[in-house]
Amino acid sequence: MAARYVTELVGALEQYGEQPAIGAGPRVLGFTEVLDAAHRLAGALADAGVGRGTGLACVTGGNRPEALLVRIAAHLLGARLTQVVTGPAVHGLEFILRDCLPGLVVHDVQVPATGVRLLGLDDLIARAAGREPAEVPVRAREEDVARVTYTGGTTGRPKGVASTFGAMAARDVRRGAEWTGAVHLSVTSLAQRAGGRCLEQLRAGGRVEILDPFTPGEFAAACRRLGPVSTYLTPPMVYRLLDDPATAGGIPGLEAVSYGASPILPDRLREAVTRWGGRWRQGYGMNEAAVISRLTPADHDAAVSGRPRLLASAGRPAAGVEVQVRDERDAVLPAGRTGELWIRSAAMMTGYWNQPELTAEVLRDGWLRTGDLGHTDADGYLYLDDRSKDVVIVDGVNIYSLPVEAALARHPAVARAVVVGRPGAATGEEVCAFLVPAPGHTPSAAAAAEACELVARELAPAHRPTAVFWERDIPLTDRGKPDKRLLRSRAQTKPLRPAPRPHPDH
Repeated sequence: MAARYVTELVGALEQYGEQPAIGAGPRVLGFTEVLDAAHRLAGALADAGVGRGTGLACVTGGNRPEALLVRIAAHLLGARLTQVVTGPAVHGLEFILRDCLPGLVVHDVQVPATGVRLLGLDDLIARAAGREPAEVPVRAREEDVARVTYTGGTTGRPKGVASTFGAMAARDVRRGAEWTGAVHLSVTSLAQRAGGRCLEQLRAGGRVEILDPFTPGEFAAACRRLGPVSTYLTPPMVYRLLDDPATAGGIPGLEAVSYGASPILPDRLREAVTRWGGRWRQGYGMNEAAVISRLTPADHDAAVSGRPRLLASAGRPAAGVEVQVRDERDAVLPAGRTGELWIRSAAMMTGYWNQPELTAEVLRDGWLRTGDLGHTDADGYLYLDDRSKDVVIVDGVNIYSLPVEAALARHPAVARAVVVGRPGAATGEEVCAFLVPAPGHTPSAAAAAEACELVARELAPAHRPTAVFWERDIPLTDRGKPDKRLLRSRAQTKPLRPAPRPHPDH
């Protein structure tokens, strides 16, 4: 039986005909044009030897809408797609192109020589344009691997996450249907969540606009031009918009915001929700499991109306997802106790590509060990405390980075904060903080000391960073998360010195 995820997408492209579907600046394709282009590309890929089960890698230097069309064509053929959008944070490309076992690599940037057949994206598009219009039947099946998506590799080499077409269908249950009255403005990597979100929009008959690269000015201009607009932002994007005078107070045309990829600072989230208005929704998830929990628009409204603690929450489990908090012996913990999050859903990966031992470590009896540490409250809301690999152990005590980061950022001189651990001679590990100054504030030892003292007062003395480094900006992975692997490396090369304590008069 043909994969429902693909047949429903084709049905939508047929149903909505001449309505606008995909835009990128002045050019806008209608649904019929998208379907025709996908059929032509599928035919050209088939001529190049791509078929059901063939590995296909698509590597682009930016978020080109043509890459989205290649994705649809690959799904029609039932190919196993690996998509990469290159950038300063992308590493391990040669490893990825060897590991995903592609029969063909389509690209518009220089790629490392791996012995695999290469085809320029523009050449593929030209071949497709020269073909006679012809419908390509859906060859994908539910059990076929649709995508192998590589993690950011913040703790080691990238890992390929294999997801079937059946899992893709379970992930897309029209969660975004209530948002499709607006144009979806896509500003994050099409190789990650944004690509799937664009297809969700098309399946529901909505229009997608692709903006690349993201800047506050271009984003605001697109919102004014296209509004009402819905979008998906990473927390660093939210911070950039809040810190830019042109967008800090409001963004006309922006109606709905989804955000995720990394934890957001609650105080900064409150700023954005109250200044910009509109509907807000958080999604906590991962490549291995899709969306795990959601903080809904109603939750955001409740948070700014008297329940501020909700802004620190990752929401409640999404439909069809079971979440358990377990201790190191795999026993389920009650509300309020921190442990590792285990989840179970139909949207989970089948495993890590070509890594059976690692797959066996994280998949247990139908459950996925996320590696995230968190707890629930009495109302079933989930709170993330840390990544299990990011916990800093000081004198045998677990120090979770997220509460420390949130406390540091409450100091008026601090716009953003990231906490990592590094070896410490006296305590085993020590807490290191990387701080970005807030607009109008000059980095200083006094401000750093005050921010650290704020941590000690709000949490406990053991949570106080012992080393602080001011940065112009926080380096990010290709998924928009703070690159803690890089920051750990930086921390170990910087001189070991304690963070200065504030003067008694402060």
